[in-house]
Amino acid sequence: MPNDFQNILLISCIAVLAPLISRAPGLANVPVVAIELGMGVLVGPSVAGLVTSDGIIDFLSRLGLAFLFFQAGFEFRLKTVGADALRLGLIAWSTSLALAAVIVTLLYLVGFVNAPVLIAIALSTTAFGILLPVLRQTTAGSDDLKRYVLGAAAVGEIGPLLLASVALAKDHRLDQLLITLLFLALSIGCVFLVARFRSEQTSSLILRRLADDEILPVRASLVLLLGFVYLANRFGIEIVIGAYAAGLAVAMLVHGTEAEVLEERLTMIGSGFFVPVFFIASGAELDLSTLASNPWSIVRLAVFCLLFLFIRAAPLQLYRQALDKRDMPALALLTSVTLPLVVAIIYLGVRKGQISTENAAALVGAAVITVTVFPALALSICAAKQQSRPPGRVEIFVMRCSEWGLKRFEAVFGAVRRK
Repeated sequence: MPNDFQNILLISCIAVLAPLISRAPGLANVPVVAIELGMGVLVGPSVAGLVTSDGIIDFLSRLGLAFLFFQAGFEFRLKTVGADALRLGLIAWSTSLALAAVIVTLLYLVGFVNAPVLIAIALSTTAFGILLPVLRQTTAGSDDLKRYVLGAAAVGEIGPLLLASVALAKDHRLDQLLITLLFLALSIGCVFLVARFRSEQTSSLILRRLADDEILPVRASLVLLLGFVYLANRFGIEIVIGAYAAGLAVAMLVHGTEAEVLEERLTMIGSGFFVPVFFIASGAELDLSTLASNPWSIVRLAVFCLLFLFIRAAPLQLYRQALDKRDMPALALLTSVTLPLVVAIIYLGVRKGQISTENAAALVGAAVITVTVFPALALSICAAKQQSRPPGRVEIFVMRCSEWGLKRFEAVFGAVRRK
């Protein structure tokens, strides 16, 4: 018990220090979650040995994982993104997933990776929750570019989330897939039921309760979250699916009304404590020291980093009718930004013995690079376009990946049509 209090105290101190460190010169574009993950590695067993992610920390970490996707659920706004952006995002993500499956299968056959299904899913993910504040805070880039980025990011988060839930199931039989789809259908049905019966009277009641009793609506939302998580667990599905559905339900109930302040209070609870616990504890479980001691780990890190970008850049010519050509590299870089879902997949995959520690460390390290480097490159490309500067090397490389992907896509699609 005393050791648990020590672990919680150290994690709480890191949760306070991480936002302060992110304000230091040169770290303004680095997401706080990347700093929390890195500091978790430093205090974990692989470095200082001050924090272990077992016992009560393990439970709090899983609760933090649930809060992470609960928040992602109520941050999603269909009207803001638009149906056309979601449609193109779905096609682009499906193409990226197919490309990832082919590449990872080849890497698996030569013994470069294990757990090819989970790694292919991880490589096709996008961090909607990280991109949202990045796009809000910048004036670089057109409104259309931001909308299509969010559309691709939303699909790149929900799609892998569903696939990972099936891949991480105790068995991979057809009945598990059907159970997952049934739970998803029931969750969506509940969300739409909430939306159908939402009224100004209901919103006024919530708002009045927020004024009269600030605690009750928050507690009711937490009951909703825990209820969805419990049902997901009973169905044998990963809890993140239930947490995401609960977030959608809360958003449907309060979005567009004065009661939307409830989401802010729930975010304060989650991001204030539980979500940082998840990232710090996940960092403590990773052995990133192997990246420095093993040259092959550095190779894995570089390969995964390039694959994150290449897999998302290849289908971007699908957007050629919707966006300017010089917006494509920024779109590729931004949709390659990923971390929370990769950490979640790796965390669960390592726990179940499906992903090796070498691949886990390299994947998370590459994901950290995508959130620390890619947004800055994308925003600099947008600024270069606005100032009519010539394309840089990164921009040219991404465009070539996109053109190559278009040729392969058209070749495969043409062969299917001829058959």
